[in-house]
Amino acid sequence: MDLERIHTAVAAYVGDAAPADAARLEFFEGLYGVLDERAKGVAAAGGYTAPSAGDLREILAAGTPVFSKAPVAIDAGAFGATCAAVAAFMADHAGLEETAAAALRAYDWARFAERADLGQAGSDPTAFVNGVLANLGSFDVPADLPANLCAMTVMFALRAHLESASNAVRDAIERAVAEGGEPAPASIDCPVCGSPASASWVGNTGDTSGSGRRQYCAQCGAQWHYDRVRCGRCGTRNQGHLHYTNVEGDRAHRLQTCDECGDYERVVFQEDLPAGVPLVMEVEDVAMAPLDAIAQQREA
Repeated sequence: MDLERIHTAVAAYVGDAAPADAARLEFFEGLYGVLDERAKGVAAAGGYTAPSAGDLREILAAGTPVFSKAPVAIDAGAFGATCAAVAAFMADHAGLEETAAAALRAYDWARFAERADLGQAGSDPTAFVNGVLANLGSFDVPADLPANLCAMTVMFALRAHLESASNAVRDAIERAVAEGGEPAPASIDCPVCGSPASASWVGNTGDTSGSGRRQYCAQCGAQWHYDRVRCGRCGTRNQGHLHYTNVEGDRAHRLQTCDECGDYERVVFQEDLPAGVPLVMEVEDVAMAPLDAIAQQREA
């Protein structure tokens, strides 16, 4: 993570933000600092070798996430320490009720990591998190530790363990394309780890003659090219079924809704960002939280 750019973006937003929005941005800035420190430790402890250019082309052409064929090795001791660091930060800074905060601090994350299927965590992180949620009893999660806090801790910790490998895959894909290969297909879900896209952005992507679009994966940090006129959830290209909604006065952050699947995706328009706000998807993912409330109101 680029903590300097994250700080610049957060500082630019908080001045005009409502107190709750400012607090959320500042919380995540601190959390990203924890994740970045842990990610650097993971990267220093052992590297990840991305598949060869030929293998990458085959994997991506088949629509298969790269980690499913070339998984990330996650050490149980290191992962338990990351979970504990994330849990401690959340307990201290997330504004939780004291009972939940105490349970988050006290839980034995080292024991959790020893029991967890970290092979699955490194090959299919979404399935791993869902499996943890479905089997909390097998991890001796106490009743006063809410399931959502447990899942959030695991998801955030995974980011620290997947990010450097995701960056290695990104660099390998860029080299393969530079050597004359075809760009990776515009997949809906993350082509690196297979997780659903968290959001997307439209702007100067560097790989189009004009304004392009990229999807963003909050789970591993990957970004990948995507069709400008296309649903970010079901993939339809029927322009008549796609609509944009935004909060009055904020054209930079829009809600793309789809008539075909009934779902939505949050989209950042780079050219409409306020002056002085750099495009940092880790920050934009947080800044767009109010759009989720709008989407839920539409569905109600």
